[in-house]
Amino acid sequence: MSTASIRAAAGTWLVGAAVYLTAEVVTATGVESYSYLDDYISELGVSGLMNRAFMLHGVLFLIGAVLVVRSVELGWTGRAFVVAAAVNALGNVGVGGFPSGTAAHVTGAGMAIIGGNVAVILGALGSRSLGAGQWFRRAGVTLGAVGLLCLAVLVIDGVNGASLPVGLVERGAVYPIIAWELLAGVTILRTRSVV
Repeated sequence: MSTASIRAAAGTWLVGAAVYLTAEVVTATGVESYSYLDDYISELGVSGLMNRAFMLHGVLFLIGAVLVVRSVELGWTGRAFVVAAAVNALGNVGVGGFPSGTAAHVTGAGMAIIGGNVAVILGALGSRSLGAGQWFRRAGVTLGAVGLLCLAVLVIDGVNGASLPVGLVERGAVYPIIAWELLAGVTILRTRSVV
């Protein structure tokens, strides 16, 4: 096991989360009448900064996953973790690369949210091989499940006329990925063991 690579993954996830959150705040303050509660995240795609942040965040999430899996034998869980992280990365590139509302953008958003939350669940399940405590595994599974549930609610509500605050529900689908990156990164860097 390469502790240096695991710690590099932690740093990569922390940077990715920080880039995403910072770009979102900066962009949202520059978009007139933007509401975190009522507006889709994709509406921030009017900014080149946010589009680059979508893409960079996805790529950094994937790099972190690859670093972990190359450092520790995680079996099928590790391979599935990397595949899900790759789906997230491709989706984020689609979100940042195509205008909001286009089919390619919507497909990218679905890939980013589903891939990211599935990766979080798989990362949590595979973390036992890294010495993670049960609390860490439970937190990751819970975060990923909440993200997928919020995506399902967003889709079902959208089909039925969008009566819920879409910005809030969409963030419930996206933020668990970022929360797990922060949790994993801080946990790895704060402990003498790997996780």
